[in-house]
Amino acid sequence: MEGPQIGSLDQARTGRFIQQLRKELGLTQRQLGEKLMISDKTVSKWECGSGLPEISLLMPLCRELGVNVNELLSGQRLSAADYQRKAEENIMSLMKEREESIKKIRLSVFTGISCTATLLVLILLVGFY
Repeated sequence: MEGPQIGSLDQARTGRFIQQLRKELGLTQRQLGEKLMISDKTVSKWECGSGLPEISLLMPLCRELGVNVNELLSGQRLSAADYQRKAEENIMSLMKEREESIKKIRLSVFTGISCTATLLVLILLVGFY
């Protein structure tokens, strides 16, 4: 079964690609983690398809693995012909992920405000009796 997908970003595919590149370089998860100043558990999480690297780690990770960000997020080495198409897909996927995150935050804030308002109304009603 494939890992979670964000738009067209396939976390499992990206994770397998990270693992493949790391092994080609003869690095352990711990060694790659040390180079990036993160834990080997974080590298393992990526490789298992349970998450993607944080934005701040994309460039350092790509430097260590010898790929560009577009290839990393695509989970494969790209030919010149595929590069532009994949870049556009990856940008759209990241924008969609950002929009979904903003919607979740807005919903959480709205829910919090609604609960607080309801609680205040209940406190006021109880106070009058």
